[in-house]
Amino acid sequence: MSSSKFEISEIEGIYQIKIDVPFAVKYVCLYLFDLNGKKVLIDSGLNMGNWKKKLFTAFENMEISIQDIDYCIISHIHTDHMGLVKILKQKNPNLKILMHDITHDILKWETNEENLKELEQEARVVANQLIKYGINEEQGNRIIQFFTYWPKFLQYQKPDLIVHDGDIIFDKLEIIWTPGHSFGHICIFDKERGYLFSGDHILSRITPHIGNFVIPADMAEKYKDHDFNNILKHYLASLDKIDNLNPKIIFPAHQEIIYNPHERILQIKEHHQNRLNDISNLIKDNPMTAYRISKIHFGEDLDEMNSYMALSEVLGHLFYLEAQNKVKTIEENGKLLYFS
Repeated sequence: MSSSKFEISEIEGIYQIKIDVPFAVKYVCLYLFDLNGKKVLIDSGLNMGNWKKKLFTAFENMEISIQDIDYCIISHIHTDHMGLVKILKQKNPNLKILMHDITHDILKWETNEENLKELEQEARVVANQLIKYGINEEQGNRIIQFFTYWPKFLQYQKPDLIVHDGDIIFDKLEIIWTPGHSFGHICIFDKERGYLFSGDHILSRITPHIGNFVIPADMAEKYKDHDFNNILKHYLASLDKIDNLNPKIIFPAHQEIIYNPHERILQIKEHHQNRLNDISNLIKDNPMTAYRISKIHFGEDLDEMNSYMALSEVLGHLFYLEAQNKVKTIEENGKLLYFS
């Protein structure tokens, strides 16, 4: 069943609810299925515009209500994936919310108004670093605004169950911690059927953004064994972790269902290797700022938001190369220049 507002599809007992969004990804997909006599929803969707109305209309078309849903598992903290979690819980207090430990920590921090000053301070640290990577002061100020603006679309909802990597829930679903696009990102794996709900970790046509995070200082201490800078290393390792599970079908949060998981994972890994090679070749005996690299690599005609995302993506690859001693830096006039 479909309309101009949403689409509902059924794939081997999994219901996909696809609702349009005003972003480049075009759609957000939620998944609903029965497990052990309970209804499980993957992600809660976007709390913006009339998205909520579309979701509840989709439920009506499926002849279910929010009261019929027993569990909602959140893949990661981004607003198009957990924006409605508090509203769903309010409408059905019996709904059990599940999210990863890291996602909960960041959500609790970002949505607490008492932490606004700390959030701004941490955003300023990121912005000052990005200025060293090539952007100007004015752009740095707008990046601070970006980091403090988006959390306003989230509302804190205490999870009923905090999950960790390797947890088995409902005796059938395995939680796979897959940092990269978001540090607390998880995939959910149905081991019996070979179904993987990948959130934004693996998409059918594009690769998810790999970039920088603003995190509270105490959380950095809590997860000090993990390198927050080298996020591409985490992402690639997470891809291998998923590949080793040998999933049959991947159900992503955007774009099309993936029926060739192994091939798609290889494509994504090849994409990142090509980007690493391109960046290395670009700066071979040719030092330049990360911002300049991003302009050459992604083009000059990006809007400011995508320009920042491009810089963040390039930095993710530069940090990966730097950790392998394949690139070096020199400083000139307060700017860091990368070269290979």
